[in-house]
Amino acid sequence: MWNIQNIKLILILCIVGLLALLIHRWDDKYHPVSQSTAQTASLAPDLQINNQANNSESNSPTSNQELSGTTPFSETSNLNNASEQLDKKFYASGQIITVKTDLMTAEINLDGGNLVQTALLKYPVSTQDKTPVNLLNTQANSFYIAQSGLVGQGLPTDSPLIFKSTQTQYIQTPGQSLTVNLIYQNSNGLQITKQYIFEPGHYLIKVNYLIHNSSKTPWEGRFYGQLLRVPPVSENHNILMSYSTFTGVAYSAIDTRYSKLSFKNLAENNLKELTTGGWVSMVQHYFISAWIPQANQNNLLYSRQFEDNIYAVGIASPTMTVPSGATASTGASLYVGPTLSDQLKAAAPNLNLTVDYGWLWFISELLFWLMIHIQQYVGNWGLAIIAVTIVIKLVFYPLSAKSFRSMAKMRMLQPKLQELKQRCGDDRQAMGKATMELYQKEKVNPLSGCLPILIQIPVFIALYWMLMASVELRQAPFIFWIKDLSLRDPYFVLPILMGLAMFAQQRLNPAPADPTQAKVMMFLPVIFTLLFMGFPAGLVLYWIVNTGVGILQQWYVLRKVEKESAQQALKKHEKNQNQKHERNGHKK
Repeated sequence: MWNIQNIKLILILCIVGLLALLIHRWDDKYHPVSQSTAQTASLAPDLQINNQANNSESNSPTSNQELSGTTPFSETSNLNNASEQLDKKFYASGQIITVKTDLMTAEINLDGGNLVQTALLKYPVSTQDKTPVNLLNTQANSFYIAQSGLVGQGLPTDSPLIFKSTQTQYIQTPGQSLTVNLIYQNSNGLQITKQYIFEPGHYLIKVNYLIHNSSKTPWEGRFYGQLLRVPPVSENHNILMSYSTFTGVAYSAIDTRYSKLSFKNLAENNLKELTTGGWVSMVQHYFISAWIPQANQNNLLYSRQFEDNIYAVGIASPTMTVPSGATASTGASLYVGPTLSDQLKAAAPNLNLTVDYGWLWFISELLFWLMIHIQQYVGNWGLAIIAVTIVIKLVFYPLSAKSFRSMAKMRMLQPKLQELKQRCGDDRQAMGKATMELYQKEKVNPLSGCLPILIQIPVFIALYWMLMASVELRQAPFIFWIKDLSLRDPYFVLPILMGLAMFAQQRLNPAPADPTQAKVMMFLPVIFTLLFMGFPAGLVLYWIVNTGVGILQQWYVLRKVEKESAQQALKKHEKNQNQKHERNGHKK
C-alpha cells in the first residue's frame, strides 16, 4: 500500500537519480579536446557560385544561384595527401603577419588573407597552464580557420589571392580601433583591398573588401565567408554522451531563430538556405566563431563536407556589379572569441542563443542577470552565488514557511505517532489509516515537507546549466583552494560541509515511522556527499548556502510553532481552570 512516507522516499530517490544523471553530464563536459589535436590545417578558397542566371540588375540569390563548391584538389586524391599539398601550397609558403589587440594575438596568412590563428589573451587553457586558448590555429593534425574571399570575373578559382601588406606586425593603440589593409592587384586593372578592423574591447571583427575597377568593363562577383574545421575527436565514450555540451554548427535565418547541426547532420545533408540577414557559426564549449553578413541583404547560408572529415559552413552575399572606373565595397562581420552573452546579443539577433542554458533557460538567464549584477559590486563570483542563493530563499520563504510549519507540527506529533505504533503493532494498514486520521484531526499535510525540495529542483538544474554554459564563470576563483568555481572542489571540502549541513537539517525534520525508511534517510547525507564530489564547486556552494539558510528558516519556524503551541496550551489550561472554578462556584 502506498503511504505518505513511501511517496516521500520515492521522491527523494528520484532526486538522487537526477543528481547522478547530472554528474554524468558534467563528466561528459570535462573530456575536452586537447589543444594539440583539436583545431588546425588549412584549405584554399573552394567556393564557386553559378552566376549564369544572373544579370547586372540582379541583387539577390535565386534558386539557380546554388553553390557548385568544388574541392581545390583532385577528387581522386586522398585527404592526407591533399591536405599536405594544400599546407605546402597555400600556408607553409605563405607570409604570416601578426596582429596584437587588447583581447587577442591573431595571425593572417597573406595567401588568401585568411585569419588562421587567434590566441585569446584573457582566456588561459587552465588555472595551471596560462597559455591563451587558440580558438583558430594551424596545427599539424587538424584545422580550424576563418576564410573569406571573392568569387567573380578574372579571379583565380584554383588558388588564393596573394595579398601584400606594408607591415608584418600590427599593434593596437589602447582604446583605439586597428585597421589592417591587405592589397591585391591583377593585370586586368582590378585592385582589391581586404580590410580587417579590430575594435577595442570587442571580439567582433569587421572584414571588408574594397573593390576598385579600373578596367574597361564592369566587374561582377560576390563575397563569401566560411569557417573550416575538422571535428574534434572526443575521448569520452560514455553511454550518456548525448548529454555533453554541444560542438558543431549553429545558424539563424529569417524563419529559424536558432538551429543546431551536428557534424553527423552535416555529413548527411548540406545546409543551403536563402535568408535576409542571418548568421552561421561553429560552436564549442565556452567559445564560438561566427560569420555575420549584412542584415538588410539576401544571403545564402551553406555548408560543405570535404573528403569525409573536413567541414565548412559559410555565407555568400548577392552578386554585385562594379562599373568601370568605380569603387564598391562588400563584406561581413566575424566574431571569434568567448560566448559573452552581451557581446553576442549586440553582434547579431539571436546569436546569444548559442549560450545554451537548456530547457530552463528563462530561469538560468534570470539567475545569471542577477548574479552578474551582484558580482559587479562584490567582485567575486562565489560571493555572488551566495548572495543569489539568499535572495532565492527570501523570495520563496512564505511558501517554505508553510511547509516548515507543517513539518514542525508533524515533529510535535511524534509522541502520538509512537502511541499509534504501539497500539497497531504490525498491522500496517491500520497504522496508515490511524496516521491519516491523526493528520486530518491536527490539520497537518505531511506532503508539504516535500515542497521546498520540489521548489529547489528547477533552480538547481537552471543554475547547473548556467554554471556549465557561462564563460564568465570559467576559471572564476572563490577563496583559498577554490581556484575555479566551474570545476569540482579538489579537496572535497565543500561536499563534506554540504553533507554535514544536510545531516543538521535532517535532525530538524520529523523521523519516519518506518525503521527501514529512517535508516535510508540517515544515509542520504552520505549519498549526496558522494554524488556532489563530482559537481562544480559553484553548484556545491549554492547547495551549502541553500541548506544553511533553510536550516535557519526551519529553526525559526519550529521555535515559533513551539511557542505558539505552548501559548495555546497555556490558554487552554487557563480556560479549563476558569471553567473548573466556575463549575465549583455554581456547586457552592
